[in-house]
Amino acid sequence: MSTLDDQRIAALLRAAPVPEPRVDVGRAVRDGRRRRRRRRVGGIAAVTVLGGLGVVGAVQLSGAAGRPVPDTPVLAASPSGTVSTAPASPVTCEASWLPQPIGGPVAVASGVDPTGRYVVGEIGTGQEDGRVVLWTDGQADVLPAGARHAAAVNAGGVVVGTNGDGTGWLYRDGKLRFLATPPGYHAVLINAVNGRGDIAGTASGAGDSHHAVLWSADRPQEYRLVGQPGSTATGITEDGTVVGATGQLPYRWTPQGTGAPLAVPDGYPRASVESARGEWAIGTVPGVRQGGAVQMLPVRWNLTTGAVSLLPFPGATGIAGNGDLLVGDGAPLVVAPDGTSRRLPGRPEVRATEAGTYTANGISDDGLTLVGAVYENQVHRPLVWRCRR
Repeated sequence: MSTLDDQRIAALLRAAPVPEPRVDVGRAVRDGRRRRRRRRVGGIAAVTVLGGLGVVGAVQLSGAAGRPVPDTPVLAASPSGTVSTAPASPVTCEASWLPQPIGGPVAVASGVDPTGRYVVGEIGTGQEDGRVVLWTDGQADVLPAGARHAAAVNAGGVVVGTNGDGTGWLYRDGKLRFLATPPGYHAVLINAVNGRGDIAGTASGAGDSHHAVLWSADRPQEYRLVGQPGSTATGITEDGTVVGATGQLPYRWTPQGTGAPLAVPDGYPRASVESARGEWAIGTVPGVRQGGAVQMLPVRWNLTTGAVSLLPFPGATGIAGNGDLLVGDGAPLVVAPDGTSRRLPGRPEVRATEAGTYTANGISDDGLTLVGAVYENQVHRPLVWRCRR
């Protein structure tokens, strides 16, 4: 697994249309986390598009050297020691395999739509040959070969992503279409799509120039630039609110296009937004430097109140519209806004001593459908958790 991960990350970073983060691959592989993550380097949103098959545990931040930051919050080795001890929520979950329509030892579910009906992922060998798969009510379809590295799927089953050459695409009703690249830019990076078909991403050009962009699934050759040059778009909510960055500041834009910075936790030099659902958004701030790399700390914003808070977990992989936070470590955890938590179960037919490493990458808006994969015996298999109250 280590060699394949190294090759995949290196190939994608070479093709990325934004500055390349220096990834601590060893730590990423050791953590066993398999998902797409966004990172900011020097104020620019750099995205490692791994189609659900990679995670950055730490990155180098060129602007972090010599800048004081607050003491890093104590992070438990497992989130179970950091959450509320209130009685567990009456939610029961069951994991089941997602069917694999094609062969490949690396099969991962990377995202789920807000309703929990559509799941998107990738199947391949881990060597840039992964095919995008869309599961609809558990039935699998393989997207055309021209679609690679899916970023998201919406409640209508529209899948969006970015090919390795920086071409954005969308898949709807069995047809693959490509997104326009704005003049003056040579590539785009697609990050999110909402139920209306609004697609959010970033165009990049010469000299590290970049600009947040919106496209429509109905008119993929049309686009609208968001904010000023130097902006990025990493997420979009169902009402059309866009989140991203301007310079080194996390930013949000209303559906009418009015922009304003998001708060940065006291004492931290900057923050980046990774995704948003409903009134919530999650991202990271740079913490202390460890072994030449900067530890990234997870944060959460309430987009209604503007409040921002540091999260006492090793990482956050997703946020639901109801505020449930997905912590996708080797034994994934869902944490409600009130601090109560529930650990996602493993597959019932797998003995505890052979449970493998579970990762969770996506969560529906009600927090009851979650998707990810399990790694065991040198193979990744995609799975879905269905929960009920």
